[in-house]
Formats: sequence, C-alpha cells, structure tokens
Amino acid sequence: MPVLVGIADDFTGASDQAGMLARAGAGSVLVFDPGFPLGEEWQAVTYATRLRSVPAAQARLDAQGLFRMARSLQPHMVQYKYCSTFDSTPEGNIGPVLDVATDLCGVPGTIVVPALPVNGRTTCHGYHFVLGVPLHESPMKDHPLNPMTDSNLVRWLSRLTDRPVTLVSYETVERGPDALREALQSRWSAGQSYVVVDCLSRRHARLIARAVWDLPLISGSSALPLELPAVWRREGLLGPRRRSAPGPSRGSGSRREPVLALAGSCAAQTLRQVAAATDFALVRPDLTRLLRETASQVIDGLTGQVGAALTHSELVIVATSMAAQDRADLQAQAAAAGMDARALGLAIEELLARLAVWAVQERGIRRLLVAGGETAGTVCAALQLQAVEILCDVAPGVPLCRSLPDRDLVLALKGGNFGQDDFFMRAARCAT
Repeated sequence: MPVLVGIADDFTGASDQAGMLARAGAGSVLVFDPGFPLGEEWQAVTYATRLRSVPAAQARLDAQGLFRMARSLQPHMVQYKYCSTFDSTPEGNIGPVLDVATDLCGVPGTIVVPALPVNGRTTCHGYHFVLGVPLHESPMKDHPLNPMTDSNLVRWLSRLTDRPVTLVSYETVERGPDALREALQSRWSAGQSYVVVDCLSRRHARLIARAVWDLPLISGSSALPLELPAVWRREGLLGPRRRSAPGPSRGSGSRREPVLALAGSCAAQTLRQVAAATDFALVRPDLTRLLRETASQVIDGLTGQVGAALTHSELVIVATSMAAQDRADLQAQAAAAGMDARALGLAIEELLARLAVWAVQERGIRRLLVAGGETAGTVCAALQLQAVEILCDVAPGVPLCRSLPDRDLVLALKGGNFGQDDFFMRAARCAT
C-alpha cells in the first residue's frame, strides 16, 4: 500500500506534487485515470483532478468520491493538494473540499500549509507572499478564474467554510516539532478545525514535516511532500531512496525529436517564458475566430499554421496567453457576442487540446510541453492519458514525465507561475 495518496485540485499542481515526491526519493506516480492499475512499486500516488475549476457544488460531490477512493488504498497519509498561491474564489473550492476531506478521513481538522519556499511562496503571521510580494498585490490579483484579493489566509479561508480557522505562527514552528505538535493538538481539542501554519523557509517545512508525519490528513502545497519521505524513512515507513526513471534518449547522430509547447496560462511568468523562447517558432492563434466560426473551422486553420511551423522548426510554441488588458479586451468582445469569460476560457482550452490530439496522432509528436493548470487538464483528457512516471526536474515543481503504461509520450505540465524565464528551452533540452 502507498505511504501517501495525494488528491491534487488541478493537473499542473498534481505534476508538481508527484515531482517533489520523486525528488525526495519516493517511488512516485502521477495518475490521471482513477481506474489505472497501481503496482506495488509505487510508494506515493498523486491523482490529478479538476477540483479547482469546477463549481463548488460539483467540487463537493467529486471530492466525496475522490477521498473515499484515497482512503480505500489504506495509505499512511492522505493529502489534499492545492496551489501554493491558494487559488480559490470566496465561494470555493478549497474550503468545501477541506470539509469533505476531514469528514471522510474522520479527523477533527487538519493543517493548511500552502507555502512553497523553494518557489518563493511563504506565509508569515498568516499573510501569504509570492516572491516577497503580498498575494493580493502579486500577479495573482489578475487571475482570470481565481483572482486573489486578500493575503490573510485565515480571513480568506474563513470565507470558504463555516468551520473555525486559526493560526500557528512561525515562532511556534521554530520551537521545534514537539512544540508545534502540541500547538496543533490544542487547537483541534478546542474545536478549531483548520490551522494555517506559518512557513518562511525550507527549514520551517522540514520542522513541520517532522511534527505531522503521522497525521492521517494534511493539506497544502508540495512543500511537505518534499520533506516527508526523509522523515518516513527514519521512521521505517520507506526503504532507501528511489531513483527516477531513466530519461529520454536518442541514438548517436539521430535527429532531435520535435517539441510542441502549448501555453494556455496567462500568468505573468508564462508571458515572460513565451517572450524568452526565441528558439521556438511562435504561433499565436487569432482567438477572435472563436467568436464567429465553428470549432472545426478554427482548428483547421490552426493546424495549418502549426504544420507549417513544424516543417521549418523542431521547436514550436502555440501561445494563447496574453496580458491582462488584452485578455480584458477579448473578454469584452466575447461578451458582446454572447459568450461569458468562463465559456471563452473553455473554448480556448478545447482549441489547444484538439491541437494536441492532432499533433500526436497526425504529426507523430512525442514531446509535449503544456503551461497552465486548466489547459493541462483538458489536454491530458483529450489525449486519454492514464498516468505518467517522473523522469527528472526541469524546474522546482515541474518534472519531465513519461506516459504509462506505453511510455510513448514525454511531457511536462507547468503551472502558470512556475519555472525559470528560459523554461521552454530548458524543457526542450531535457525532452530531447
């Protein structure tokens, strides 16, 4: 049985978690299809879901099945994994899913640790920061689906659930695992369900991991899964560190595999990465066509553009990402045509997913990079991917993966704000 089963609320977040677990030496698998048969070699299982983007009522319903499934695997620990920028509207979905998870796991409450210090996400006195900038002042304030307007996690989470939310500050964390454990137990004994825990550094994450290693349920980013395997190894729950699967290889003198990148995220970091990908042939679809033409007409035109680009370049990026003002202008045009912002976003995701299917099935593309959580979910579903194994890190939280069981497709699923400015070039080098 696995030591950890993670339920991630989007596909790039799931990839982040599975990659961190592999980086820590656990036998880690990322699963898209819940029916995928798990072998005994997998010590940590992460399920990719769309809990983040579905309506809150649907998230509650889906979470019931997902956490029942997680518990049926009899793991040492279950984790509800959400983004390190705590992506959630005031209506949900983090709070509603937490309520379901705690009820099904039979616990009075759990920890809330969205910090991910290795990627510059930190929490201090309950306030959350992105690279030192308060969350509500960071580019997350312009997120098209989950704009973050408050950096105070206790206050924000309190809007998402009727259950009590409280804080354990970094001063308690620094007193060590025993002090932290005592503080957590006292909060739960007092009826305070969800405990936001400050975390300003990887050292803090290690201390938190040592305090919570035997809890049946945790919640947060991939920061604790990066540290927990070392604790479990000391406690006898894990064997020696596992190596990741061998990466892709090509024979001496063989042609480099073509790489297709699909950038659906509008995150500021993805915009920088697209601008820096000067070795890629860039294709920018005319998204206004979605407002006046059928999907088939739009995809036919796009495959023609991408096919021509692939003829002349082994590296092609298709970017629907755009700056906030350009996105607002497009949304205004869509509204005038009777299409709301969510429907427009779904149409763009579906366009990129259909392009991915064409590229794999018609052009034989076997190296795929995808930026954006919702985009990644739609692409993986369209390709009917069941699961992937972890090959190597491209950036913290962004592993290169290979499809299972066929091992035919190499891909990276990147959260919008993750990765270095030259991410696409780094990923292309790793993939080929």
